[in-house]
Order: sequence, then C-alpha cells, then structure tokens
Amino acid sequence: MGLFDFLKKKQDAPTAGPDPELDALVRKLKDPDPKVRLDTCLKLGAMKARAASARPALEELIVDPDGDVCLAAAEAMSVILRAMDQRQR
Repeated sequence: MGLFDFLKKKQDAPTAGPDPELDALVRKLKDPDPKVRLDTCLKLGAMKARAASARPALEELIVDPDGDVCLAAAEAMSVILRAMDQRQR
C-alpha cells in the first residue's frame, strides 16, 4: 500500500480520553522552525497508533516547504497507519 493509498483510507482514530502530550506535539507541528517540526514528526511516529489523531496535521506537512519535514511526516503517517492496521487485525 502506497502513501497516497492509505491517506485515502478513512480509518477512525482510537477514542481514548484526552492526551495532553499528543496535543502538545500536534501544536508543535505548526512551529515556524523546521527542526522543531521534523523532531515532532519523529516523536509522533514513535508513538505509533497512539498518535492516530495527529494524522490530519501530519497530512498537511507532507507538502511542507522543508523536504526533510515532508519525508518525516510521510514516514510518521506510514508508521502510524501500519500500527493502526495491525491493531485492527
């Protein structure tokens, strides 16, 4: 499954309670510093399925002006979606 194939998939995010750490990371994805956005993408990817609610914000970064951020966002999306898929099996 390619990146754009699973971007089209409409999977529901887990409906757990609020996650302050995740919320703080999602806010950092809009930081003007590309290094902060890059580091945040890496952290979200490491959270795997727990970061499912960050998908819309990560999708926006796939067209970030910084190429490294684009790649990190795409990788984080891939990791998150694979983890979600495994969880559903």
